[in-house]
Amino acid sequence: MEEPVRICDLMHKGVIFCYPDDNLKEVAKMMHLNHFRSVVVLHESGEVWGLISIMDLIPYYGQNLERFCAEEVMRPYQIQIDPQWPIEKAIDLMIKGKFEHLIIVDPHAGMKRPIGILSSYDIVRYMSHIKIGHFNYMLKLASDPESS
Repeated sequence: MEEPVRICDLMHKGVIFCYPDDNLKEVAKMMHLNHFRSVVVLHESGEVWGLISIMDLIPYYGQNLERFCAEEVMRPYQIQIDPQWPIEKAIDLMIKGKFEHLIIVDPHAGMKRPIGILSSYDIVRYMSHIKIGHFNYMLKLASDPESS
């Protein structure tokens, strides 16, 4: 019998983070430089406060991103996700809450300390059986009708 897949099996270990008073230009730059679709917002104590995804930044297109801080845009952190939970529990939460990313916390720490992120993309990649790093070679380009 196959072992059940747990959240910790698919999540990204570690997080990129900002602080509540960091401006959105800094947040967007972090996402771009790290090739991540979300940034965790941490209180200076190291506890999770919220999450900003690329979709949270899109409404600010054309505006001065330095005028807005992370705390104004973040989605507050409300669900504690244990890395040992089965992946089906995470999928259910993502569907019901319309979340693309879940912040994974250390269930043994006294505070809500982030240890990773699980994205909808991580789940889809697993479903497709594509190993990390291999998807670059599996891209299919539409054939050009004029070159046939």
